[in-house]
Amino acid sequence: MKTYYLASAGCPRRAVDSQKIADYLETNNIKYTQDVKKADLIIVSTCAALKSREDLSKTAVTWYQEQKHQDAKIVVAGCLGKINPAVKKEFAEVAFISPREIDALDDMIAARVRFKDIPDPNQIGTFPLFPDKPERQAKGDRLNKRLDAAYEKENLFTLRIATGCLGNCSYCAVKFAVGQLESKSLETIVTEFKSGLDQGFDHFVLIAGDVGCYGVDIGISVIDLLSALFAVEGSYKITIKEFNAQWVVKYFEELLNIFKQHYEKIDYIVIPVQSASNRLLRLMKRPYTIEDVKKYLNILKAEVPGLQMSTHIMVGFPGETEEDFNQSIDFIKEYEFPFVDIYAYDDRPNTAASQMAGKVPQDIIDERVHAVKKVQKQILTRLN
Repeated sequence: MKTYYLASAGCPRRAVDSQKIADYLETNNIKYTQDVKKADLIIVSTCAALKSREDLSKTAVTWYQEQKHQDAKIVVAGCLGKINPAVKKEFAEVAFISPREIDALDDMIAARVRFKDIPDPNQIGTFPLFPDKPERQAKGDRLNKRLDAAYEKENLFTLRIATGCLGNCSYCAVKFAVGQLESKSLETIVTEFKSGLDQGFDHFVLIAGDVGCYGVDIGISVIDLLSALFAVEGSYKITIKEFNAQWVVKYFEELLNIFKQHYEKIDYIVIPVQSASNRLLRLMKRPYTIEDVKKYLNILKAEVPGLQMSTHIMVGFPGETEEDFNQSIDFIKEYEFPFVDIYAYDDRPNTAASQMAGKVPQDIIDERVHAVKKVQKQILTRLN
């Protein structure tokens, strides 16, 4: 193989994988081509966390099958094959590799330098899903819009601190693809961080399936990580992604001290809560109560008013009543998050939630999503 083409419909974590794959292929003297029809190897990094993203990924794979030259090989990376194994029958002529199986490329390309020996990239490029038409490209890249803005305009330095997670959320199929927690060593992360500072970067982002569970598998904690990073002198800001609420509860006293001392160096922290209904949190297998979350958010707002926080809210989880939904709306209003990532519940294959009764009709889910967006728009108007 002499040339490759890479396209991506993935999340920020899969974007790191995509860039690492690109670095790996270049290291093995396989060169990028902008002409899909001339590529010997076409890699499509997919997403299937939601049905809409699965459909988009499948559309992309089909399109690349039509565009490739006769001897080209297509590899479907990302989560699609693990989340919905049935798609492998639809695309019998392509190879599927999950995020934990990327080293399968070693044999495919007769690698001189193996994938495991390529370091995680800290600067992430963007890989459009569809290159052929502006309107198609716009549709394909809509999922990556925020990612593109972050990496191209804000010039972020990425620190992937772990892969996988410790959660077993009943709605989540991504766990099938990413597996259990595997934390990077503290020494490696600090070395990468200092390297970024030396290169002149001043905005860093911590990425993992769940930043909060970092280190549990290697005998340390996210407190050790944050303490080590903030101990490094310099002018910088750190964005902390996907710090699940259970870890805020578990480590609150230590976190409070860190946030008090270093809030000016924190761009913002994302604390996914998903629902303000304890009944739904139990069904989702989210191991915390909304009372604990509110208790600690109240303390943070009072004692660290400069700390910027955002959250995730899931709408339409099986059995969600109007009362459950209103509890989430009231939660968003109470804390006035400057950003709320809204997820419309979507059945995913083999998840516990997909087998639950009480499915919320799609028209009601759509109405509730619209209602959350309306409330969020009102909050942003007040904040600005």
